[in-house]
Amino acid sequence: MPRKNYRVISCEGGDQFGKADAILTFSKKFLKRGVSITFSSFPMYASPFGTVIREFLKNGMEDFKFSPTKELRIKMALYALDRLQFLDVLLSNPEYKKTLILLDRSSFSNAVTLAYGIVNIEEFKRKDIDSFIKYAFWVDGLMIRKLKLKNCVVQMVSADNSWSNVRNEQQDINENEDVQRITEKTYKLNQEKVGDGWKRIVTKDKNGWVDRDEIFNNIYDFAVERMGAFNLEAFPKKYTINIEEVLKNSYPGAVVNQKDIDKYLKALNENDKDTMHEYGMKVGAQIGHSCKQFVLKDEDVQQMFCKILRRQSEGLEVLEVLTRYMGVGFKDNILDSIDEWTEEN
Repeated sequence: MPRKNYRVISCEGGDQFGKADAILTFSKKFLKRGVSITFSSFPMYASPFGTVIREFLKNGMEDFKFSPTKELRIKMALYALDRLQFLDVLLSNPEYKKTLILLDRSSFSNAVTLAYGIVNIEEFKRKDIDSFIKYAFWVDGLMIRKLKLKNCVVQMVSADNSWSNVRNEQQDINENEDVQRITEKTYKLNQEKVGDGWKRIVTKDKNGWVDRDEIFNNIYDFAVERMGAFNLEAFPKKYTINIEEVLKNSYPGAVVNQKDIDKYLKALNENDKDTMHEYGMKVGAQIGHSCKQFVLKDEDVQQMFCKILRRQSEGLEVLEVLTRYMGVGFKDNILDSIDEWTEEN
């Protein structure tokens, strides 16, 4: 029988703290111990929403002439819409409930988006921060509630709060020391809202990277503390929810080059971010420009998707951004689906 509730570990943290490496490592270790895994990573750059997110991480949104506060809300909405595609797939199959769901970033990564806003918006006051935290928890509220994300969040941190571009990759506009420093503060505000379900895991100290086994054991012990002992299996399974699963679920009729998908997934598994970004955007654009329909199957997911896009303060602007990068046809597919869902409900 499937479990009544999902078991989820949300792995959070700023850039360059070894988060992705740690997650890939302890995913293998969980399997080796006999724990079945479902893995996903956000943003899903190979989806149309993820590709749009990547566009503004690279280039900003100056061309749209949005106010800085409007731009920040639009970004948070796009991240939430990207995660709703994943949630729709997850809720569609009871097999996922039998596994430990391991998320490389989750709803709480809006802390990074908020940190960028604080750096770039003059006279950003504490009341503004509180307002954006509230908005972030609203746009991602369904996923937080459905998966009980507050139960087990692990944040990768540096013991001395240092930051550097250790991989020498092409940097996003978010990847600088000021943003990373403020990210620590915005994550702490998220931690206050989550409570005991949040644990900070040190991955770097004054001597360099912490041993991977030590990182894994710290996370494993916290997960058992929060969720109870795991049922160990002789033949554990590993599931992944990424673009192939989302493509099949949400984008019927889309024509995509499988070699581009394979290169994207290979780069994701190897933590090769530059290649992952390149091919993710290729796949996302192919989907957005060729899909004939946009499908979400879970009624709660449909309703939340509609609420975000029909919110008076930024819904139209989100559609404007999607139209610019994915075309009028993609925007019309979304609006047709919203009309259909609201008529049915």
